[in-house]
Amino acid sequence: MHGGTVKRSLDGCTRFVRLLTLGALLAPAWAAADYPDKPIRLVVPYAAGGAADILARSYAEKLKLQMGQPVVVDNKPGATGTIGTDTAAKAAGDGYTLVLNSTAIVINPWLVKQPFDVMKDLTPVARTAETPYVVMVGPKVPVRNFDEFIAYAKKNPGKLECSTYGTGSPPHIALELIKKSAGIDVLHVPYKTFSQALPDLLSGQLGCAIDLPTVPLPFVKAGQLRAIANTGREPMSMYPEAEPVGKRYPGATVVGWQAIFAPASTPKPVLDKLRAGWSRALADPEVQQKIRDAGYQPSGGGSIDTFAKEMATDYEKFGKIIQETGIRQE
Repeated sequence: MHGGTVKRSLDGCTRFVRLLTLGALLAPAWAAADYPDKPIRLVVPYAAGGAADILARSYAEKLKLQMGQPVVVDNKPGATGTIGTDTAAKAAGDGYTLVLNSTAIVINPWLVKQPFDVMKDLTPVARTAETPYVVMVGPKVPVRNFDEFIAYAKKNPGKLECSTYGTGSPPHIALELIKKSAGIDVLHVPYKTFSQALPDLLSGQLGCAIDLPTVPLPFVKAGQLRAIANTGREPMSMYPEAEPVGKRYPGATVVGWQAIFAPASTPKPVLDKLRAGWSRALADPEVQQKIRDAGYQPSGGGSIDTFAKEMATDYEKFGKIIQETGIRQE
């Protein structure tokens, strides 16, 4: 009788363990079936009113229509995006906390200590926008194309000064990769904004600049500046005369991007729902125009796995050049 009681107890324990295991397996599916049943928070790790914030609010409006729940934009600026991104990285992986970030997310870990691991604690949900950067020269630099620029820099080592919008910014990384690939010596001079660098470009104090393509466009059209290259792999309709750096130096390609991320612990069924919703929201013509107005191009779809691989490649490539050149955030 005692043995029978033990056997019944063991059988009961086995059934209980099986039920727990089955429940664990089915939980993500149950969660996805009901998801979302409350508002989704989209963290923007930059101040309100900037390009990232404006785009995030445009995305949120359209995503609400796709998901059937409000999408609340939560600005958490500070530490070049680290504070807001950390909030999302440490949030529950339930699909209710997302973060919008940019190429900076794979650059910052090489410059400052991060409270999270971007490659382990976050997973990409959607790539929203992208852009190469434009390389331009001022009127005092006697070059008209990328070939002549490289030749001029080689003849004048260390004399050509080139501005970007900050130390460790994607344009700065692009400059360092061009310098390494072409074997030239150009001095980097960071400015906070292109408008601050423009007078020095026009006067000849600065020789060149690398920035977002929409920023210098009026000055290039007016003949005050010359666009000689873009940092991508393909020609740009905005600057058809600018040679793609990536065609000549594939290792120097730098394409800036924006993307939405979720905590890495988010179940796949929830991620699948999110990705489908984001895909439809980002295809909206109004959203695509907002992206263009902000100086980016709408991302052309593609699989999230492909983007994840590109992100990992950027992380390693940018980290290597930062370490080789000793870039430090100021």
